[in-house]
Amino acid sequence: MTYAAALGICLAAVLLAFPLAQVLDMASLVLVFMLAVVLAGAWLGRGPAVLAAVASVLLFNVVFVPPRFSLQVADERLLFTLAVMGLVGLIVGHLTASLRAQARAAAASENLVRNLYEISRALGHALSVAQVDDIARRSFWDQMAVRATLWICHPEWRQVSPEPAPAGLAQRALHLAATKPAAGEPVERWGAGEAHVVPLHGPMALRGVLGLQCAQTMAWGDNERQWVAACAALIGSALERIHYIDVARENAVDFEGERLRNALLSAISHDLRTPLASLVGLAESLQLTRPAMTPQQDDIARAIAASARRTAAMANNLLDLARMESGTVRLSRDWLPMEEVMGAALAAAGSMLDHHHTVVDVPDDLPLFHLDPVLMERVLVNLLENAAKYTPAGSTVTLAACAGPDHLSVSVSDNGPGLPTARPADMLRKFERGVRESATPGVGLGLALCGAIVRAHGGQLNVANLPKAGVRFELVFPRTHPPDLPPEPALSRATENP
Repeated sequence: MTYAAALGICLAAVLLAFPLAQVLDMASLVLVFMLAVVLAGAWLGRGPAVLAAVASVLLFNVVFVPPRFSLQVADERLLFTLAVMGLVGLIVGHLTASLRAQARAAAASENLVRNLYEISRALGHALSVAQVDDIARRSFWDQMAVRATLWICHPEWRQVSPEPAPAGLAQRALHLAATKPAAGEPVERWGAGEAHVVPLHGPMALRGVLGLQCAQTMAWGDNERQWVAACAALIGSALERIHYIDVARENAVDFEGERLRNALLSAISHDLRTPLASLVGLAESLQLTRPAMTPQQDDIARAIAASARRTAAMANNLLDLARMESGTVRLSRDWLPMEEVMGAALAAAGSMLDHHHTVVDVPDDLPLFHLDPVLMERVLVNLLENAAKYTPAGSTVTLAACAGPDHLSVSVSDNGPGLPTARPADMLRKFERGVRESATPGVGLGLALCGAIVRAHGGQLNVANLPKAGVRFELVFPRTHPPDLPPEPALSRATENP
């Protein structure tokens, strides 16, 4: 069809030049045919332009070169004119067709960039995976008449697009997702040219896969592949952005809930301290009343005092934990030998360890620790009492310390039944107990408070079940060197006068 149009342009040039032949010379008429070649190249392309150049030479020779209406040339000098005319026509047609192709490529690139800009702007405003899926389906349908199906991993692979996808395409997409293809991998053809599977990579990880299906066989060129790759990159980045928005929103909710919980616990524990102290004092005062109480009444008073003390200790733990997590507690740190802190902790927890074997393992060359002695003693007392409460009588509780090249550590371990949970680190969370319902008193605040104090010192509290039996709590601190002591001033001896 385009070649017939090229011949039609050449015939139009003949009709235009025929009345002009009476007033113009042959050199001027050649320009009319060159115009036909230019128009054929600009409108129809390279092949029709070449045909127009050849047809123009032949028509010019037949119609205007004597003897007319014949392929013969009376004047041999005109052969050179016809040859140059054909050569120039071929060159002009080629250049014009090249300009036409470049113009079309530039227009296609401009359309591609504009389309990608619109998609990028739309994805930039998307706040949910459903919106991303809707944008992707509309974009692929408008640009390529292709149906797009989106699968994402959040937290497991699932289809987002509402339209059902062919079973084979779904299986291929999920298989591709399981193999975790590298970023930049070319689009993969599936089936007999009927569908493609495209991985959607975000900056950090594979976020999903996109299945593209068409009723007809898809023959993609470079522009289509570049457009698909660019869209896949934009969609992957949008999915990753939405993922981290969801993570940030969940963390913000958790943080706000934790802040409110700490404020509530702080207020409750602060208001409970005074009445609990009064209750302990009143229960102890009952034992001093006259006349003396009966043994049953004395046991009741002692039970009231013991329960009030436990409740007061619980309220103190709540208040101290809230203060530690809010950062309002200032550490009074000093360079001290850990042996002194460990000895004070053993003395404070002595009554709890009466029915256990206690082993202390401290090397002779243990360096000084930079710590708050009161808070660190409280940590060790809590750990020792925790070991005594959850191990049977006769068990061994080991308190040890050691020094490494870049860390210092203190550990409390036992050979009891250990922690029942599969994740021992969960025991460091607030209100977490190894056994939910137990006759052992406590609500799961001691270990959380220990962890908060250790973190305030710049260290870390680790917990793990021992291979054979028991559990081990280890306090790990970064090793720092104490400052150098100033040199002692030299004593000057007074000189006595004779």
